[in-house]
Amino acid sequence: MTTFLSIAENSKLDFVSFKVESKGILEQVEGKFLMTRVELYPAVIIREEKDKERTERILQKSEAACLISNSVKATIEMKAIVEVLAVIA
Repeated sequence: MTTFLSIAENSKLDFVSFKVESKGILEQVEGKFLMTRVELYPAVIIREEKDKERTERILQKSEAACLISNSVKATIEMKAIVEVLAVIA
């Protein structure tokens, strides 16, 4: 999801951390093993609640623009989590 990092930087999104976990489903189709499904679990921690919707839009844009996702035949599903950093006073 380097596409997210690029779009976030261009959008000047201030975030604390970003990580992505993924899970692939491998199946035998017509005698060949194929990756038929990939699930992406990006997690973004932001500083302020006001940036949550914007972060979600940037994640959606990055999913649509991802070179890898647009190049493979497998179904790609993204299940994003956006959390606001808890401030302890």
